[in-house]
Amino acid sequence: MTAPAKKTTTEKLTTKQVAEALGTDPKTLRVFLRASTDYEAVGAGSRYSFITKDVGPMKTRFSKWAKDREAAKVAKAEAAKQATEEPTPDAE
Repeated sequence: MTAPAKKTTTEKLTTKQVAEALGTDPKTLRVFLRASTDYEAVGAGSRYSFITKDVGPMKTRFSKWAKDREAAKVAKAEAAKQATEEPTPDAE
């Protein structure tokens, strides 16, 4: 009986595997990667190459990006809501 193979820090990962590790879907991960200056596409079709040791630092960056993105959406929705509300007359 052989022991299960250990994952090394140089094991190649797919975008789907990285997305699962970050708790998101591949589409959202690709949006993050294109928005970030920390990651560059390698090869044709804007493909990305990852290894297992990339996941830890990426998780931190992705979490910050996701929080900032959500905060921007909320702020934009709030601004749109305020812009459509009628101004109240000043009490004199």
